[in-house]
Amino acid sequence: MEKEKIEVIPYLSFKGNCEEAVNKYINAFGGEILFISRWSENTDEVKPEQIGKVMHVEFLLGKSRMAAGDSFDCAEVNTDIKLMIHTDSKSDALRAISVLSEGGKILSPLKPHPAPDDDGCGSITKDRFGFTWIITCPNPLFK
Repeated sequence: MEKEKIEVIPYLSFKGNCEEAVNKYINAFGGEILFISRWSENTDEVKPEQIGKVMHVEFLLGKSRMAAGDSFDCAEVNTDIKLMIHTDSKSDALRAISVLSEGGKILSPLKPHPAPDDDGCGSITKDRFGFTWIITCPNPLFK
């Protein structure tokens, strides 16, 4: 993994109004949506209120890359910022997850993203300092 290529992407969680918030931020600061996927009835373990909401969006605010999604796993809006890193390979992702999980906890092991999201893989790890990291890589099955 080339350290110069690493970009830390803040990840915001919303409670059903992600798209509205992202558009408001873009209107306020300038930018654009780079990628968006939505929860669908075909997504595993989807709740009815999730359908049509944002599964994952990456966007620019000025020159800053950010990401967000609608999360339905808590009763209140979670304003904790997650940090996301895209790695170039599964081995790079697994190495980063291993380092981050020392004294911390892997919340979700590296696995393919659910449809209709992209053809990548992702993992969620909480480090020993309390920060949550989303580590992604290309899915080797789609190379």
